[in-house]
Amino acid sequence: MFSVNRKNTLVLLSLVGALLCGLVSAITYQQVKQHLSDKIISDINQLGEKIDAQLSRYSQLPKVLASDPRLLDALVTDEQSARAINHQYKQTSLLLESWASTLRADTLYLINRQGDTLAASNWQSETSFVGQNYGYRPYFTQALAGNVGQYFALGARSDKRGYYFSAPVYKKNEIIGVLALKVDLSIIEDIWNYDQVDYAIVDQHGIVFYSSEDAWLYHSLVALPNTLRKSVIASRQYGNAKLQAISKHSLLSDFQQQDITEILIPTKKTTIEMLTTYREMNKVGWSIYGFSPINAAYQYVFQALFIFVVFYLMLCLAIVSWLQTSFAQTQLALLNDKLEQLVIERTRNLMETNQELRDTINQYELSQAELKQAHSELVQAAKLAMLGELSASINHEINQPLAAMRTYAENSRKLLVKERYDAVAGNIEEIISLNKMIADIIARFKVFARKTTENNTRTAVADSIRSATSLLRNKLIKHGVILRVEELPPHLVVNIDAVQFEQVLINLLHNAIQALENAHPPQIGVHFTPQEDTVAIHIWDNGPGLDDEQKHKIFNPFYTSKPDGLGLGLTISRRIIDAFSGTLTVKDHSGGGCEFIITLPRSTEDGQ
Repeated sequence: MFSVNRKNTLVLLSLVGALLCGLVSAITYQQVKQHLSDKIISDINQLGEKIDAQLSRYSQLPKVLASDPRLLDALVTDEQSARAINHQYKQTSLLLESWASTLRADTLYLINRQGDTLAASNWQSETSFVGQNYGYRPYFTQALAGNVGQYFALGARSDKRGYYFSAPVYKKNEIIGVLALKVDLSIIEDIWNYDQVDYAIVDQHGIVFYSSEDAWLYHSLVALPNTLRKSVIASRQYGNAKLQAISKHSLLSDFQQQDITEILIPTKKTTIEMLTTYREMNKVGWSIYGFSPINAAYQYVFQALFIFVVFYLMLCLAIVSWLQTSFAQTQLALLNDKLEQLVIERTRNLMETNQELRDTINQYELSQAELKQAHSELVQAAKLAMLGELSASINHEINQPLAAMRTYAENSRKLLVKERYDAVAGNIEEIISLNKMIADIIARFKVFARKTTENNTRTAVADSIRSATSLLRNKLIKHGVILRVEELPPHLVVNIDAVQFEQVLINLLHNAIQALENAHPPQIGVHFTPQEDTVAIHIWDNGPGLDDEQKHKIFNPFYTSKPDGLGLGLTISRRIIDAFSGTLTVKDHSGGGCEFIITLPRSTEDGQ
């Protein structure tokens, strides 16, 4: 009887196992497929956004540069002569070469109304555009019609892929030429860093002109009509490429509706099933297609199926074993019931004790977390209070460059009226420089104000000293303090968070400045005493110093000699140093005043 039941059970377990294997395979396949699809969409969206951003940098440049009056000389000379001669336009080519270098553009070139290139930034190159006729290019005809032109093509001379922007050059409201800018699309290779996904950038006909898979270049996603293919080949947009299809579809809309498509790899003459998705780039009329082999999904399915089969077999063995022992277990049930009651009673008592212990531990951990949070907030509050005291210095540092920027702007407005464009450009450079200065000032205070992340506990002593003195520079100047800093050794690295270390330094230097109110001349000094395992940073002043009672109480919470002080600055500073296994002490300075000494463990990975 038991043998018959065991046979029926094995048959039932086999059927259930087969059904579950099918279910696990289907679910795993769909999940992996969805994951790969989401990854492809995310990657090509990021690529599209980056390409849009890169091309947007150049889209309006030809229109701006075309208004430069220095371009008119070459075009007017061309109108008066029978044929352009290269040396006549050297000055214009040098100007375009300078612009191209500054803008990091591939090529800038000037074209007359007949489509002949008069000057180019690559005038000295073997593939110079000078003397070439580009009247057949769409970007030329678009600009000649008074519009801003855009076009992708292979270079007729360089055979390099590029995107072209163009704008008309006017003289007294009459178009006398075209200024064109070529952007080398190798920038796409610099911004693509997704190894698991292949991409293809195609034009409105589905022709691939840029791809992570070289074998797809200048092929079409679908079979092109003969008339269209011949027309594209005749335009020389893609050189002499044959534009063969890499899929069996004949319509691009059919290709876009498929989530899995067989894609041809021309170099291997094989087809691979690819998970496919795409993104439209409406600004430039392109589309970006992302591809990922569906084989990856099958690998995950096999792995999941293998793990499930192993687990299910173990479960079946356990069930069979349970059936074999169930009869014996029944005989022992009555005896086990009594034993289980005793175990349950003992277990209940143990669980109650354990629960009380867990509650105590949880309460202790909660208290520790609250204490740590309170300490962190107290450190941040002290830092923000210090920033409040430095607000006047911040305003002074920012107001000076702002006033200078306004003066340069007002001067530029007058120079524009006088058409002194070189002087205006100089003023603009000064304004940009002053703007960067303000950004640097704000960045210093922003870095100081941020909360500590505890991600990095290795800090260069020299960098922290420079940051702290930079933040206090205006206050030092205002009080006429002479700062004597020993030469900063770049190799000294200590184990402490940079922001917290800077907070301690600023607090000590700020206290020293306040202590020098009646000193003549006021001086603050910083020097170092490096040891094998530690570094001591000495900060001294020549102020009135501290008496024995003050030195004994100065690190106590809420003890202060200032009428408006909180008495927490030095307390927090000592706790920060203690947290990183260091010490903060004070003593009388040999030259008068007091001297604070910070001792910190030296990093074993410093520059020595």
